[in-house]
Amino acid sequence: MRHIVTASLLAVALGCAGDRMELAPSETPPGPGSVLRAAELARVRCLLVAPFENGSDAPQAAEAATTALLSAVDPARTRVFPVSDLRALFKDTPLELPQGIPPSLALELAELVGADAALWGSVEGRSRDAAPELLVTVRMGFVGDRRLLYAETGLVRLGPGDRPEAAVRRAALDLARPMLARLGDPGRKRCFDSERSRTVRRFAVAEEDASRAAVAAVRAPPPARTQPAAPARTEPRTPRQAEWAKRLGEGGRVLVEELSFAGRSAAFQRDGGLADLAAAVLSRPGLGVRVEGFVDATNDRSGDQKLSTAMAQAVGKRLVELGVPKQQLTWAGRGGESPVLPNFTARGRAVNRRIEVVASP
Repeated sequence: MRHIVTASLLAVALGCAGDRMELAPSETPPGPGSVLRAAELARVRCLLVAPFENGSDAPQAAEAATTALLSAVDPARTRVFPVSDLRALFKDTPLELPQGIPPSLALELAELVGADAALWGSVEGRSRDAAPELLVTVRMGFVGDRRLLYAETGLVRLGPGDRPEAAVRRAALDLARPMLARLGDPGRKRCFDSERSRTVRRFAVAEEDASRAAVAAVRAPPPARTQPAAPARTEPRTPRQAEWAKRLGEGGRVLVEELSFAGRSAAFQRDGGLADLAAAVLSRPGLGVRVEGFVDATNDRSGDQKLSTAMAQAVGKRLVELGVPKQQLTWAGRGGESPVLPNFTARGRAVNRRIEVVASP
């Protein structure tokens, strides 16, 4: 095969055998137009490798690139969340993942499963022209601030008899070697808590009648508000009240159910869960709780922060109306952090707009 990898001559010149290699710290990073932050790559111990996007006419090209990089990550240095497990989280749900994962979704998924960073890429071009060529892109970014840690692109020209998948596999490895050599730092950090994955799956497989009820609630006019009466008793009266009271009393966190807002606003659409929350808090006299608002993340982080704070404040005020002493309450906005589901569907965005309550010192 004759191939030219633009802006990656270093990787070609090294000519190391095998899928993995070691680079000396003094070696030169890739050239102009590339990104390689070696010190920060060493901090990546828990990694999500997203299936590459395929914009080419070679059906298996993107899968070849993905499997090549998965096989090249040294498991003694960096743990990778399995692609099969990632797809299983959303299988047979309205959030089932597309074949190829775009950058924004890759970073969202990495945050959901607790990874430090996401690795993604794409294959583009044609393999059946008179002068066939394919473009392979490899990218890695930190979760949270989405800072780009590595970026490289290579052009693969196919010669007579070259198989596109084999050519793409070799090119992807050539592009990624400078990154893989610096990836991860041996340590005892634990990756990918199973309870976190079960929580994601639980939200993803929400029953259809619950989804229909949520749609109906959004379409229905908001009910007329009257001043609600404070709960007559301070002891839990329902299993949910008892469970929430126990969890808060033990210093845990509660996701408030039966509570939704009218779109991206702090106006209540449904607030049935707040009566149960008030009863749970009232059953723990003197216990301080913090109401935290979360929203579906947008590019306007300041706006997300303001909206989530307004949501939390609205809940706090309603709890006071329900009889909870104001001195037991604080509230805060958390913006778009800690998503429960990816934001690429309407359901995911709606679920991420939520209120959680946690015991506070």
